[in-house]
Amino acid sequence: MKRTALTIFLGLVGLMGGNSLAPAQTVYPEKSLQLIVPFPPGGASDVVARIIGGELETRLGKPVIIMNRPGGGTTIAAKEVARSAPDGYTLFFSSNSSFTLPAAVKESVPYDKDNPVKDVASLVAEAKANPDKLSLASFGVATVSHFAGELFKSSAGVKMVHLPYKGSAPAMNDLIGKHIQYHVDTVIAVKPQIEAGTVKVLAVFSGKRTPYLPDVPTLAELGYTGIDFASWGAVVAPKGLPPAVHDKLTAALEEIVNSPSVIERFTTVGFEPGFMRYSDWAGAIGKETAEMKEIAQRAGIKEE
Repeated sequence: MKRTALTIFLGLVGLMGGNSLAPAQTVYPEKSLQLIVPFPPGGASDVVARIIGGELETRLGKPVIIMNRPGGGTTIAAKEVARSAPDGYTLFFSSNSSFTLPAAVKESVPYDKDNPVKDVASLVAEAKANPDKLSLASFGVATVSHFAGELFKSSAGVKMVHLPYKGSAPAMNDLIGKHIQYHVDTVIAVKPQIEAGTVKVLAVFSGKRTPYLPDVPTLAELGYTGIDFASWGAVVAPKGLPPAVHDKLTAALEEIVNSPSVIERFTTVGFEPGFMRYSDWAGAIGKETAEMKEIAQRAGIKEE
């Protein structure tokens, strides 16, 4: 008996460092590093962070410990990192769920054998016939999963109740266990369930089809306008990172993301890697935040 899910697309890993205010260290690293993830183990961010952490460990010659700090719409982990010393030993890995979406809210879909929903059109028809009777789960309030779901509802003109979870893994478990009806998640989270035959994906949110699900249409293809939504990931450090440490970490991460063996590992889990250096990080964040504010205001998304 299969469940189905709408999926979002986790698409970009980069490195962002803080302003270079502190004096450079003579030796780095001298001890183990922490890579803090704002979600529980098992979700897309956790999977990618563990790959990056393992590769950083190899290149830097020191242990990289993954620390999961879920809760607060990713703010608990982000605040912990922001309060840390800017010495390169505490790093943060997350996505737009941390960097643009919270700021926007401040001041395959499941079916049983007898479920008539077999595609997006029938889901929309059912939702229109039963406004506010169907639920659409996400892996947290003001996360990329939540925003993607609201964008879909707005484009389709349907009313569904948002059902937030504290992470991708618990939401996926409830989807498979048939405790929830419809769920939005990443390709990374959904791909193993597709291979196991436990879920069916109806559509993806990205502007083009993902090579990992080539037979699954995009929502834009199906006529739902204004939907080209992707989740990206970034490694960041506290403000004040010394220039030498920033440069060393940037070079290591760029090498990791462009490594054929790492690309193969990312591809296996359903992640499409690509490295980007931001000359205008604040501008890029500001642009996406403004776009997400429009969705938040329209959908009434508010921070926890």
